[in-house]
Amino acid sequence: MALDTSYRLLQEHLDLLTGFPKTESGIEIAILKKIFTAEEAEMAIKLGPKPESIDTFCKRTDIEFAKAEEMLEEMAKKGQIFRMRIPDGVHYSASPFAPGIYEYQLNTIDLELAEMMEVFFNETSEEIVTSNDTQVFRILPVDENISNKMEIMPYDRIKELIRAQRSIAVADCICRKEKRIVGEECKHMDEVCLVFSHMAKYYVENGMARFITVDEAIEVLDKSEKDGLVHSPQNAQRPMAICNCCGCCCGILRGITELNIDASKVIRSDFYAVCDAELCSGCEECLERCHVNAITMVDEIADIKREQCIGCGLCVTTCPTESLKLVRKPSEELFEPPTSMGEVFIRMASEKAQLRESK
Repeated sequence: MALDTSYRLLQEHLDLLTGFPKTESGIEIAILKKIFTAEEAEMAIKLGPKPESIDTFCKRTDIEFAKAEEMLEEMAKKGQIFRMRIPDGVHYSASPFAPGIYEYQLNTIDLELAEMMEVFFNETSEEIVTSNDTQVFRILPVDENISNKMEIMPYDRIKELIRAQRSIAVADCICRKEKRIVGEECKHMDEVCLVFSHMAKYYVENGMARFITVDEAIEVLDKSEKDGLVHSPQNAQRPMAICNCCGCCCGILRGITELNIDASKVIRSDFYAVCDAELCSGCEECLERCHVNAITMVDEIADIKREQCIGCGLCVTTCPTESLKLVRKPSEELFEPPTSMGEVFIRMASEKAQLRESK
């Protein structure tokens, strides 16, 4: 297989997962060449999103077992593919580029890759986040901001998601690390990315995270909320990760503010904030807490753009007059997230395939 052909096929392969589009500049190919050798790219193309044993992989691809065993494990260590250890052996699968391969470069990202990613963000963010009805992430508010009168499913309560986990690890935020590498400092804390189950084990085995307890994970959430970070779990009832994001570094939140992408097309949320004008003192505390510029002051009263609000509840938490509160969207606007991340990827791949066929 020709060198550039290998990388182009890998780009197309990754694009069918959560999105890794072709660009005019060709920066996506430069990124792949930075992370993969040509041989590794050819191997990655052969993997699907469903984890499989080496034996199954070899029977399907006619690749020699010893070669597959060595390459797949080495590629998993490099963060090019995903590895899962289960009782009947080690299984491997393709990984989306983001969230996935990009995040797995946490320990190896350098200035060259960081600068490439900034170029890629500017060229592709709008296409990536608006090309699918199914989104990778959703927003959950601070639990304390949810009224007990609301009928809320367990997967809509951030701390219940944490308490349901058996294996939890915490890692630094790759987005903040990337921005610091390119010389843009962020005031927010770093160790805030929570990963669960097989993903937690993968992160720890690759030296990207450390295991923590349920109580420690909830402490991470509490500290993140105080630090003004947005709780962003993967868009599944059983997410494999929860990010705690800021508007200056997170690619998705930056898409809303820097590229003026409609928030409703980027992030799923069942809530939005409202302001009681009679209680609002005009202190502007909420302006600093909003990462997507959804709040402006009109006649010294906080005015919230409903269509721009992502329902994180950070403005509610610190409002000194309690004039702000979260409201659950009407039933026709609610979205039941897919059961698992596997279902998320399947839906996104199906939507992308249909979009390609329509062109």
